[in-house]
Amino acid sequence: MCRIVSSRFIFLLFLAFHSIQANAWISASVTSSLYYTKAADGKFVPTMQVMWRAEPPSLHFVTNSRKEIVASVQAQITFTDEGGTILYDMFTINTLPQKNVAGLAGIAVGGQQMYVLEKARGGRVRMRFQLTDMNDTASKYSVTDSTDYETETDKPFFGSIRLNGGSDSVRSIEVLPGNFAGTERRVLHYSADLYHVDDATVAPTRFPLVITTQLSRKLGDAFMPDFTHTDTIAAGMRARAYGSMPIGRLTSGNYYINVSAADKDGFIIATRRLFFQRLNQHPDKEEKKAATMKQILNDTGMERVTVVNMDKTFLNKYTPSQLRAILKMLLPVADPMQTNTINGFLKKPEEMYIKYFIYNYFEALKPGDAAGAWKAYSEKVTTVNKKYTANGNAGYETDRGFIWLRYGPPTDIITVSGEAGTKPYEIWQYNQLTQFSNKKELTNSLFLFYRQSQNMSDYQLLHCTVPGETVNPGWRNYLYTNNRAATDGFSLNTRAEQYFENR
Repeated sequence: MCRIVSSRFIFLLFLAFHSIQANAWISASVTSSLYYTKAADGKFVPTMQVMWRAEPPSLHFVTNSRKEIVASVQAQITFTDEGGTILYDMFTINTLPQKNVAGLAGIAVGGQQMYVLEKARGGRVRMRFQLTDMNDTASKYSVTDSTDYETETDKPFFGSIRLNGGSDSVRSIEVLPGNFAGTERRVLHYSADLYHVDDATVAPTRFPLVITTQLSRKLGDAFMPDFTHTDTIAAGMRARAYGSMPIGRLTSGNYYINVSAADKDGFIIATRRLFFQRLNQHPDKEEKKAATMKQILNDTGMERVTVVNMDKTFLNKYTPSQLRAILKMLLPVADPMQTNTINGFLKKPEEMYIKYFIYNYFEALKPGDAAGAWKAYSEKVTTVNKKYTANGNAGYETDRGFIWLRYGPPTDIITVSGEAGTKPYEIWQYNQLTQFSNKKELTNSLFLFYRQSQNMSDYQLLHCTVPGETVNPGWRNYLYTNNRAATDGFSLNTRAEQYFENR
């Protein structure tokens, strides 16, 4: 049994509610964070902090022999990896006895534990947390989560990025549940510790370090310039990313928060990223400022183009709106710098410079025949539009169209529409695929697309096994349609489980 380095306890959260009743399921929340503990041999061991709480209205309260009103909850926590069980813990929590129902209005049951996972191996650990109401054992709550941890701890590395809860003005020690930022959240609090920054790995002459935190839409995308924060770390200071970002203008969608640490010469010594989701029904309006031509040139890098007479190229026949559409068609195959350029043009359209960019892109693909390169690519776009246009979006603007243009047609497509307990979904399998970010050859790559509701005809990318794309360890929480399936999904005989398992 691994060591448990903190005691179990009950803490009170002053939550008001109107009635106490027995529900079919316990209403609860669980968050976990990855830390590292330095062992006696100097090695860093992954350490999981688990915080949880159960809401009183969902518990079954009984009156004991002393006429006190109490509830009792049993917690079971299991950590596993590819080699099997690492650690198992089970304990029971009792609420503080109350003399009357009115006394229940100020209590909640919760706890915090830290587990040193000395037996962990393989780079990924999976946690299963289950609560059982001991006065109604059919009432349960369970959740599973997986976390990648650093195995090469002989060099600087980040622990997990924590999106902290609390109000916009005051952060709490709890992690933001599900890494989900709803409309009411206008500020994103974050923190990430940088480990193993000592004389053995980073010489004092390389300080100060600069830790940069940035947001991006997808892995490999250009960072969003309006959502960047830096921390300067002098020698001897605690090394971590720590801060808050206003996210009132951040629209609904999937995002990544990326942290990197560099020495004073700009050499990157550690990086880490975290997937999160944003729902913002009332985005703040962006203040628009008139851009000078110098700013446009700086934003797009167009001073480095090959200048030709655009009136004599294949682009002369396209209208400004068609040119903007072509820019969007290029996003799946654009590198981060090109993506940044395209986004700049979409915000500040300058017809002549857009033509220069598009022409030079295809000229680089096929020198002397930019028109032929565009024709070949436009035929792929036409194919994608025929297959995946949905909900008013052209095929190249959908997730399936994006992946098809980036990686080509999949080797196999498994469409699942009538499976019990799941939303409609598709699995795309590539027997062989060239990773977009670093051109590494990968085998048996999988993409999981799903329809969020029956009313939608489009499929969104939920999870994949390709580094650099949307990797979502919590995909079961979105694909399955009930609590038990979402938490016990790994034991269900669904096509998604058959293909993905723990990938």
